[in-house]
Amino acid sequence: MPSWLMVEEDIPRSASPDCLDNCECPGLSSSFSTDGSQDSTYSTPPNSTVTAMDIPVKRPRPSISMGLKMTMPSNDVSTLSPRHSRSSSIGSTLGRSLSHLFKKNLSMEDKHQPSQLASSPSSSSLCSSPSCTITPSMPTLREKYGDYVSNNKPANLLKKQQFVGSGATAVIRLVKHKRNGTILAVKEFKKRDKKESERDYHKRMGNEFCISKTVSKAPHRHIVTTFDLVTDEKDRYCTVMEYCDGGDLYDLIRDRPNMTSDETACLFKQLLLGIQQLHQLGIAHRDIKPENLVLTRRGGTLKITDFGVADVVQSCFESKPRSCHKWCGSEPFWSPEMWLLKDEHSSYDGRALDIWSAAVTYFCIRQQQLPFGASFHHGCVGGKKCDATAVPGSPFAVSCQAVDGGDRDYGKYLKQRQAISKDSAEVVDWQHQCDCFIGFSDQESECLAGMLDPDPMTRLTVDQVLATAWMQGTVVCDDHGVLPNGWRHTHCTPNHKKH
Repeated sequence: MPSWLMVEEDIPRSASPDCLDNCECPGLSSSFSTDGSQDSTYSTPPNSTVTAMDIPVKRPRPSISMGLKMTMPSNDVSTLSPRHSRSSSIGSTLGRSLSHLFKKNLSMEDKHQPSQLASSPSSSSLCSSPSCTITPSMPTLREKYGDYVSNNKPANLLKKQQFVGSGATAVIRLVKHKRNGTILAVKEFKKRDKKESERDYHKRMGNEFCISKTVSKAPHRHIVTTFDLVTDEKDRYCTVMEYCDGGDLYDLIRDRPNMTSDETACLFKQLLLGIQQLHQLGIAHRDIKPENLVLTRRGGTLKITDFGVADVVQSCFESKPRSCHKWCGSEPFWSPEMWLLKDEHSSYDGRALDIWSAAVTYFCIRQQQLPFGASFHHGCVGGKKCDATAVPGSPFAVSCQAVDGGDRDYGKYLKQRQAISKDSAEVVDWQHQCDCFIGFSDQESECLAGMLDPDPMTRLTVDQVLATAWMQGTVVCDDHGVLPNGWRHTHCTPNHKKH
């Protein structure tokens, strides 16, 4: 990954929607049902050893003079300061955040926050659910569920080694339900930052929980289920959710780099089925990446998690979807239109972003590398003049300052697509006409080319992706990894297999 996108800390989450001021829970499109739960963040199960891995990008990337500003919960901005330029190699030690994960391998051959949920009148009277209400009399985690556990044994609440995972805004622990003995994951949110008002902090907590809880009203096989929102003894908000004990996709890419094409396609289809459910509910996830995809231990069933920057793009009262605003998520998984955002009022289609991010995620699964370091290229050595209307630190301003003109692999991809569009041939041989599809099958290449369409207006929707010949011919295994013909998939991390 380019040094100018590298930061010492995790990328901050975006702000939460303003419309939560006047409602208890965001209303979603009319396609959702009633009864369940959903959300999460997760990392590695207990006793697993986190080791670094390197998923390279092919070429040297742009260098710029300033970092990218990300929207913070208080609507202030925090600059992600770039590191000093330095080369990296396959042996580099990397953090678990995928923003740090995909560093560029300079030794390789030179070849080829959250947007507002809508303050419009139509969404001001969103559906209300008692389960989504944050109240001062909220029960504590210990009262309702019991103490944190490690290896199914009671654990000191303050011991850092009891963390299952951690991120920019929360840590993950385990709790054993004192009534039925079920092991659950607890997302313990960090205390409010001094720059964030108490009102904005409560809004942010409410936003993430309400979206995840509402998605869970009709539990979906490929979305983590959220059950409850409580506080701990230090008054920190805690989301109680389904525990997926098979690690995350990060672990799987590290431990199983040579999965069969059938297994990678199975995982990809599971991801798309989860995204399809979210989009049908009127929700854009906006941070699809391997780190936010967790697995069960029994059969490696994939589930989408972490709704920290998710956005409701169509409520149950709206006939048409609306645009998202404010940049968020992880830059290596950004679609090209994200790099055109000039300020917090610039708009984009959050669902189209999810499709692009899903395609990039498949490259990580299939080839253990990103197709591009960043999805922009203007070709102006030394940078180009920035539009006066662009806010300093915005994605557009940052891209303009790329001294070597942006990502050359992406620039080459654009030229190759433009050459194909001028050709009247009805059937495109993508793997021979676009270098980034070398090594993929014809059906894979055709599908991925539609998902990696630089134009969000013509990019495939999730329904169109699932209707492609490749996905129609892909069989998804059951929760034990077993296929209808009796064969078995093993797309689960060996370290987390049940012995």
